[in-house]
Amino acid sequence: MGKQVNALLKEICGSLGYVYKKKRYIFLKQYSTNVISTIGFMIASYQIKGHRLIAPLIGVIHEDVEKILREVSTNEYIKKYPYTNTIFKHIGYIMPMHDWKEWDFIEPGTTSEAVINDLKESLVRYSDIYCQRFSKLEDVIVAAEGKYWNAFNYGLFERLPIMYYLIGRKQKGIDFINKSLAKYDGADMLFTEEYISNYMKLPEIGKESDENLWQLLK
Repeated sequence: MGKQVNALLKEICGSLGYVYKKKRYIFLKQYSTNVISTIGFMIASYQIKGHRLIAPLIGVIHEDVEKILREVSTNEYIKKYPYTNTIFKHIGYIMPMHDWKEWDFIEPGTTSEAVINDLKESLVRYSDIYCQRFSKLEDVIVAAEGKYWNAFNYGLFERLPIMYYLIGRKQKGIDFINKSLAKYDGADMLFTEEYISNYMKLPEIGKESDENLWQLLK
C-alpha cells in the first residue's frame, strides 16, 4: 500500500511541475536562477489499517548557500545529499490555521477526489507563498536570526555564516560562530575546527578574488 501512495504523490507533484529526486524522496521545481522550491512528505500509518496520513513539508533551496556549505561543512549528510533545504516548514504552519495538517490517503481507488484536490491546491498555494517569502537570502537570514538555539534549528544556524558571507558580511559570520561556541551547547557539532578553517579560507566578496568565488560556485 505504501508504494501505491508514493506513486500517487509522485503523480500529484509531477502534475504541479515538480521533479522527483529518489535519493532524498524530495520533489523540486526551479523557482528562479538560484532558488528551488521543494516538497517533501512525512507519511505515517499510526496503526490505522489501510490508511496513510500525509504531512507535506515545504522548503526552499538556495543553491549558492548549499554549494558553499558542502565545501565548508563536515556534516556527511549534507555532503551525501545535495538537495538539502536551506529553510523549510510543515505546511500547516504556513497555512492560516498555523497547526499540524495531514491528509488521509486510503486504499487504492478509495481516496476521495476531494482529498486529492485539496492536497494539490494546498501544495500549489502554500509552496508558492513560502518560496516567495524566502526567495531572497536576506529574508532567510532574518528568519534564522529570530530562531532560538536548539537542535531543531541547527540546519539554519549551520548555514547562517554562509548566508552572511554571501551578502558580503563574512566577519559577521565569524562573530556568529564565536558567539555560538561560547554560549550554546552543541555549537561545536556544527562549527568544527574544519568548518571554521574552511570558512576562513573563503575568498572575500567584492575584491580581486571574486573569480575564485565564481569557481567555487560552479
